[in-house]
Amino acid sequence: MSANAPIPAPVPASIAGFRKDRSGDLFQRCREFSAMLDTLRAEGDYPTQYRLELLSPLDHEIVVRDPLTSQPKRLVCFDSNSYLGLHLHPRVIAAARRALDEAGAGTPSAPLLSGTSRWLRELEDVVAAFHGRESALVFPSGYAANIGILTGLLRTGDFAVRDRFVHASLHDGCRFSGARGGVYAHRDPASAARALARDDGRGGKLLVTDGVFSMHGSVAPLPELAAVARDAGALLMVDEAHATGVVGATGRGSEELFGLPGGIDVLMGTFSKAAGAAGGYVVGPRNLVDYLRFFARSAVFTASLPATVFAAVAESFRLMDEDPAPRERLHENARRFTAALEALGVAPLACGTPIVAVRVGPQATLLRAGRELYDAGIRCGSVSYPAVPPDGCLLRFTVNARHTNEELDRTAETLARVAARHGFLGVNGPAGFRDLVDGAPS
Repeated sequence: MSANAPIPAPVPASIAGFRKDRSGDLFQRCREFSAMLDTLRAEGDYPTQYRLELLSPLDHEIVVRDPLTSQPKRLVCFDSNSYLGLHLHPRVIAAARRALDEAGAGTPSAPLLSGTSRWLRELEDVVAAFHGRESALVFPSGYAANIGILTGLLRTGDFAVRDRFVHASLHDGCRFSGARGGVYAHRDPASAARALARDDGRGGKLLVTDGVFSMHGSVAPLPELAAVARDAGALLMVDEAHATGVVGATGRGSEELFGLPGGIDVLMGTFSKAAGAAGGYVVGPRNLVDYLRFFARSAVFTASLPATVFAAVAESFRLMDEDPAPRERLHENARRFTAALEALGVAPLACGTPIVAVRVGPQATLLRAGRELYDAGIRCGSVSYPAVPPDGCLLRFTVNARHTNEELDRTAETLARVAARHGFLGVNGPAGFRDLVDGAPS
């Protein structure tokens, strides 16, 4: 830089640094943020962690365009939510191809109007039956589903409380609805009960939780939460995105895991996890679904997904129902990987689910550790603010049914070496997560 060149204005050193930006110039915020990303790109850490260009299907092994060399690079991938690998199953692909030939590339009309194809009606029936419910409503995404459900059901004057670590879409939906309420401590039924007790009884009540929490892999205590909701006269809404097809003896999710069939009043799920495609849904009694068809604005004012998606997802649900082998392999892989990490001194938050999280601390450490894993041929999730607290960045390993034993063992060994170099070896077990999972305001 020339001695006479202007000195760039200082910008926050991390994404979290922008969370309290109060600049009056809206584009100035964008310019400063872009400057920060340019710095991270120049260091080579950002482009190896975010927006990697896939050159292959998303699978247990992927090929990406290396942003540093522009050449193909092969990686073991722990950053896919297709837990069972069904998006690559021959039956699923064949179902999508048939629908493409018969219906074309899209159905460009709202489902409430001309966008309800026979493939959508068939999917609604399949999903409702899978969960033992009367009816189902499909949304274009999981985020849209939660926004639509919550803003459709809740009004100003209603009262809704949610777990501190529910998915961002549930936080947003509660806020957008105008309902009163707030958060309760993570997986803490007593805290939820105290939060519900603050209601003055003027409106409806809703208790909201994830079934399996997406960042940490922890499981909600469904029996206790159901009892709290019942005692408070509240409905219970559960986001089963990471539970459906994954937990429970036959993959029916949290209800099956805890032996509580029908225990969830408002059951939401997605098609972008175990089903391996895109979209979201809610299942329940027919009157709930009829109501939301007209009052869930993210379903009313949007175009229908393509028939190819509906056909593929319906086939995925049939496979989840018929074939337990992928789910059994998935849990074998998760147990093997967790045990290998613990044996090497990396103490992850082990919750008995395929989401294996390792806390690394600040964003700078996250990016360096993620870059070293990338250089070693391993791709995992690099989770920073706002998905987690600013100093609670995570390396998130999502195990799937298609990972090989060699991939799992080699990844554990590599991660142990990286953790030792960066000072987070042996300090990231349940105790290391206490500030992330406990102590929320109640």
